[in-house]
Amino acid sequence: MIKNTIKICLVMTILAGLTACETTSKSSIKSIGSSGSPSTKSEFDRQKAAQIRLSAGLQYLNKGSYQNAKRHLDKALALGANSANVHFGIAFYYEKVKEFDKAKKSYKKALKMEPKNPDFLNGYGSYLCGIGKFKEANKYFDKAIDSPIYPDVSSALLNAGVCNKRGGNKNQAAVYFRKALNRNNKLPVALIEMAEFEFDKERYQRSYSYIKRYETVSAPSSQSLWLALRVAHFRKNKDDLASYAIKLERLFPDSEETATFLDNKKKWM
Repeated sequence: MIKNTIKICLVMTILAGLTACETTSKSSIKSIGSSGSPSTKSEFDRQKAAQIRLSAGLQYLNKGSYQNAKRHLDKALALGANSANVHFGIAFYYEKVKEFDKAKKSYKKALKMEPKNPDFLNGYGSYLCGIGKFKEANKYFDKAIDSPIYPDVSSALLNAGVCNKRGGNKNQAAVYFRKALNRNNKLPVALIEMAEFEFDKERYQRSYSYIKRYETVSAPSSQSLWLALRVAHFRKNKDDLASYAIKLERLFPDSEETATFLDNKKKWM
């Protein structure tokens, strides 16, 4: 779940960056049109076409259609080789297909062009975390978090929390998750991760509170139901325990969590 969380957040940051770019392009088209310069208008059209190709490529990539994604991304690069967004999108493609050397080069190109872009810093931090460079990843997350112009800082805080947990630093992960929830108190991943953190600390009432908050913003997962079941056990709430057990078996009969529960059902019930 943690690895997938990083990738999902990364896609969101890319798409957010594209939205910002399209907004800039729309404001540019007005000033260009008033100048009446054919060459400038032509150059703008190439940039706009590159953004359209990039957006299409990322959508195919998110659906797992790698061949179509690469086709659109190659055309985006041909049209907009000087676009940092294009290089960032291509970097994400290479990361997805596990061509990590090429991914790193493209991320570096994007960051060289826009070294203070918080989306790029956040995304590159996610890439570094994905290949196990946790300490280096934290440096980029912190740079994104410290950016005064980053509207999506909760994404970087969330990714930093996920990455620190992957790196074995659960206490620091909790610090980031709490800060993410201070920015956006409806982040499902941060809520369930904090519920797990409090459970591990044997603070079952706190864990229960996070679970109930999670349930108001997200559909149940096998992870959330298994955690809720164990919390109910330690809180000695038999009604909740029975309810979560039924939901876990019914909704996720083939999950690892259900198998673990059934193997030790007498212990928990």
